[in-house]
Amino acid sequence: MLDGPELTRLSAPVDIGEHPLEVLTGINRPTRWPELSAGRVAAALDVARDWSDHVVVDIGAPLETDEEIVSDIGAPRRNQAALAALTAADTILAVAAADPVGIARIVRGLARLDEVAPAAERRVVVNRMRQAPFGIDATQQVRRALDQYAPGEETWFLPDDQRAADDALRRAAPILSRRRAGFSHALGALAATL
Repeated sequence: MLDGPELTRLSAPVDIGEHPLEVLTGINRPTRWPELSAGRVAAALDVARDWSDHVVVDIGAPLETDEEIVSDIGAPRRNQAALAALTAADTILAVAAADPVGIARIVRGLARLDEVAPAAERRVVVNRMRQAPFGIDATQQVRRALDQYAPGEETWFLPDDQRAADDALRRAAPILSRRRAGFSHALGALAATL
């Protein structure tokens, strides 16, 4: 029953200037995750592609399926909404935390993406990049690690800008690219490639 008018009714407009966004939030209770079967998510994404020029899906779930914990073969699988969205993706931004644990996780995640969405164009985004967790020349250290363990990945670095993030959170608004902060400029440069 999902169609363009229903997506418009359910979405919340976000004014960011020249290109406003329509935002659809996720489910409001974890007990509802079984409603998001892979087939339903794929169908909703098909409708969204007809409704909008660009569809962005924010996925925070792990990429494993954990099928061994499911006893009923027809039951919904864990993380299937995230996996269905990734399978349907044209472009994936794989976001890594800018610390040694985050880099190790992204390397494992990229290997899983090779299985889930092998045809999707992708970029690795190292978020909140700063020197402290790595020491001298942090960006080059991260770049060398990714080149060694995930060669060929296009990598973008977004600097840590706690003040801008706190301000955006306080205002419940996006970090706007017209700010002079390094984060906004780096994010604008990344967005221009999409």
